[in-house]
Amino acid sequence: MGRRSPLAHAPRPTLKGRPQVHFDGVVKAVSRTPIVLATDASVAGDKVGTGYLATTGETGLRAHAYPQHLTAPRVRVVVTELRAVYWGLRRIFAAHPGRPVEVRVDNLDALDLLHEWQGGGYRMPDGYETRLRSQGRRPSLAKLQMYAEYTPGLTFVHEKAHVGNPLNEAADSLAKLGLRSVRGRVPAIEIPRLVLLWASGALAEYRHGRG
Repeated sequence: MGRRSPLAHAPRPTLKGRPQVHFDGVVKAVSRTPIVLATDASVAGDKVGTGYLATTGETGLRAHAYPQHLTAPRVRVVVTELRAVYWGLRRIFAAHPGRPVEVRVDNLDALDLLHEWQGGGYRMPDGYETRLRSQGRRPSLAKLQMYAEYTPGLTFVHEKAHVGNPLNEAADSLAKLGLRSVRGRVPAIEIPRLVLLWASGALAEYRHGRG
């Protein structure tokens, strides 16, 4: 592939302010067109986690506390699922501009919104605030809505959960790993090693025809 091993230069997870874990890395890619991006989310009380894995090797997770007063639990799941899509797409678009991307999503409510946005809709999950964040940053779902509406070659498809697809299973495992870490059950220092190990294994399985 010609890339240096990400294990040698893996970025460290961050834990600052409110409890949070954040890691992005790269593993050996699978040659495929379009790029396939699998995303998933995990929610437990006021803690949420997201994970993603692409056939181009980009992978990562995020987890943090989510203020319970902002949205109802069911809506919190949808928001987190959509954020997983945003973080994955942001990496893909930066590393592989102009290439077609197929995003596989296992949450039907999130998928419905993505399809609405592709058609020019602006509906957000109930209770999701679209005002600017600190330092004038735009909300992640507002940016995702623009990705969906204005990106050529971007498609969103349903991926049934827990049926053995290695990309979907890896995204699910990464989201749960981030959640366990932010809840104190997995040391943050272990995150880079585990993410790269699991992502590499999933893409190797996918490469051999199980995707």
